[in-house]
Amino acid sequence: MEPNQQFWANYQCRLIPNSPNSLQTVLVGLHEAFSQNANTFIDRTGRPVEIPRKQSNRKVEPYFDDGYAKALWDFRIGSLMLGEDGKTLYVRDVDLSGNNQLLDSWHAISNLESEYHVASRRAYYPWNDQMKVECSRRQERVRHGVKFADCAFIRIDGEIKRIDENHPLFRQPFELSVPAEYSKTLASQAVGILNDVTMEESSSHNLARMFATPLLEPYKHLTFVIYGDGGNGKGIILNALSRSFPGQAVSVDSQKILGGKRGSGGFDTQQETGKLIGALWAYDDDADSIGIDQLTYLKKISTGDSVTARRIQENATSFTPKCTFIIATNNPVITTMTNAIMRRFVYVRMRDNRRPEEFQSMLSFLREHGAAPFLMASCMEWMLHGDDPRDDVSIGDSTDVTDWEQDIIDSICEYGMAPTRMLVDQHLGRKGERDFIAQFGLQRSTSPMWVPHMKTQARVLTVKSEVRFAPYRKAWKKAMAKILTTLPVVPDPLDFVGAEMPLPSTFGFECDYVPVDERKRAINWKKLAEDPNVDTSVPPRSPAYAVVPAQGFMVIDMDMSKTDGEDGWTLLNRQVAPYGSEAFPKTYLVETPSGGVHAYYRIPRHLLGVLKNATHMDGIPVDLRVEGKGYVVGAGSHIASGTYALCDIPDGVVVPELSLQLFEWLDGNGYTVQPQQQSSSQGTVQVSLEDAMNQPIGNGSPTGRNGVPDMSPVPEGSRNTTLHDWAYGRYVHHRDNAAQIERDLYQRGRLSGLPDSEIATIWGSILRHVDGGR
Repeated sequence: MEPNQQFWANYQCRLIPNSPNSLQTVLVGLHEAFSQNANTFIDRTGRPVEIPRKQSNRKVEPYFDDGYAKALWDFRIGSLMLGEDGKTLYVRDVDLSGNNQLLDSWHAISNLESEYHVASRRAYYPWNDQMKVECSRRQERVRHGVKFADCAFIRIDGEIKRIDENHPLFRQPFELSVPAEYSKTLASQAVGILNDVTMEESSSHNLARMFATPLLEPYKHLTFVIYGDGGNGKGIILNALSRSFPGQAVSVDSQKILGGKRGSGGFDTQQETGKLIGALWAYDDDADSIGIDQLTYLKKISTGDSVTARRIQENATSFTPKCTFIIATNNPVITTMTNAIMRRFVYVRMRDNRRPEEFQSMLSFLREHGAAPFLMASCMEWMLHGDDPRDDVSIGDSTDVTDWEQDIIDSICEYGMAPTRMLVDQHLGRKGERDFIAQFGLQRSTSPMWVPHMKTQARVLTVKSEVRFAPYRKAWKKAMAKILTTLPVVPDPLDFVGAEMPLPSTFGFECDYVPVDERKRAINWKKLAEDPNVDTSVPPRSPAYAVVPAQGFMVIDMDMSKTDGEDGWTLLNRQVAPYGSEAFPKTYLVETPSGGVHAYYRIPRHLLGVLKNATHMDGIPVDLRVEGKGYVVGAGSHIASGTYALCDIPDGVVVPELSLQLFEWLDGNGYTVQPQQQSSSQGTVQVSLEDAMNQPIGNGSPTGRNGVPDMSPVPEGSRNTTLHDWAYGRYVHHRDNAAQIERDLYQRGRLSGLPDSEIATIWGSILRHVDGGR
């Protein structure tokens, strides 16, 4: 309270440039009155205080606006002080319930004029400097921290410390004081509630950190984003904070403040911004979408830069917000991915769709204890876990995406990239594209990259922030896992009940059999296969042997992933077709000791020399062993790691040809040569892949000569596949000749005995596949 009257009678104000006139006169002359009159005001404790007046031309006039006199009286009674930064003025809070009690908490003010409602026409701004000078003469400072009845949490030498009642700083005023003793039990119960309402541990820690942030953060910079669809308790918690600390936790319209609502801006924005003056927390418990364009003003509030506010009938005032801004929303909050911005935002993901009865215990807890236990828990969070919030929380919602957004997500999850064309084609404009990239945590490549599944160079989108992209990747993996449950598994090993196991050559698979050791090494395999004096038509008498495919034959080796991803078997079953279908034909199938699979096929005549003998192209766990250029360990072989088991055999007497769909997949993932060399009776000639695709699939029929397409009938049993591949190979590279290709398809199809309806289906499939894109 105020020192005695004698003290103030002898008090001398410091003179500074532009000191207010009559400052000393009014400061000394203020006194408690016995009754109210035109010259009195009611102070913070409910007492009438009389303000000295001057006589002027037989008139009694104020020396200056009464608001300044009220500030002088607050200074006298110790309710106007400097903060520990030596720059900010703080005013003591008042119990507005009618009890006329001063509270043990303080709020920062922007200036005297705003706090004491000085009329703009009577404002004299040097008063602010004068009062800072006078307040600096006192040793007491308003401390930045939280004080409970028996302890306080304050930053000392850069670290959060807990001090008790015996510490000299404890007797100083604190920016926030809670009239309750610190309780470890209540703090623990509050943590349990936060764990219950959030999705994961990191969100719980971040939400706990929120309560003490405006009082304990080392410098002003954090903004909180609390995300959830609803039924998660975020509104309950924020409203409890407001009820426990009225005037210090204020509800705001973030769109008005940030200028994102139609009609906002100007006076509306400045008036809403005025709510931030003196507040410790400012929250919007149902915020609309916030985009990158609003970050400039949000950054100002987050970092405590000067902003402008205005009240009705008052001048605009600039001030530095002290509050922690809290955005609670079920809409996107899109920020850039610069380090500066990412450091400033703390994300909390709430657990949604709770039943009302699930919040009864929390409501009871809040009714009894208010938000104080959460503040206790928050102080411990800051003290035990340091200044850095958890940065692994994502608020993306995988269920709230459009079809085209999901296409881009699928491409990135599947291939690690998505062509930027997929985004550009949406015609979103520069702002829309920028927001999309930021929302999903992506980035554009600075130069064109090779896109394997498109077989072209293109600029692409890749993941920059795995935290932001995590919900979408998780949802994609979950969807893929569900799909995988429907995919065929590798058949169990066949049991021949004492009969001799059939070899690949039994089913027309031309190959050479050479020895292999227990480490899968076939020494001099190529020399043995090409030596006319060595019989390689039967497996050698050894525990293991290798199969070297002859010209026109191949083995697809589906390995296990080396990066904890999908294995080759799963990849082909999912991306091409289920095993056993026309696109992924049933064939001679061998399971390796490691869980890999070998599938044996004939190579169509028009693809001879086109396929590479390749290993893990672009990291894909699929190898090719083709046409005498490589080998696989054969079925029935026993090596150090286990046995190669025969799991399936073809339906017919020969292994099937590689399907068009399998070839397209191999072609799209880099397993083909362009241009490639093919041998002919005239020697080696250069043949492009386009020319190879245009060669008719003979399937035992004569091939076209002198540019005339092969119009020979196709035998029953392979008509649809052969005709499809034959017409597809021509159309995919000569769309300008579509009408003639269609006529040829109908003619050859009829000659082969197919009805027009089936031929129409084949043609429709070709058009959908080619013109629909891959």
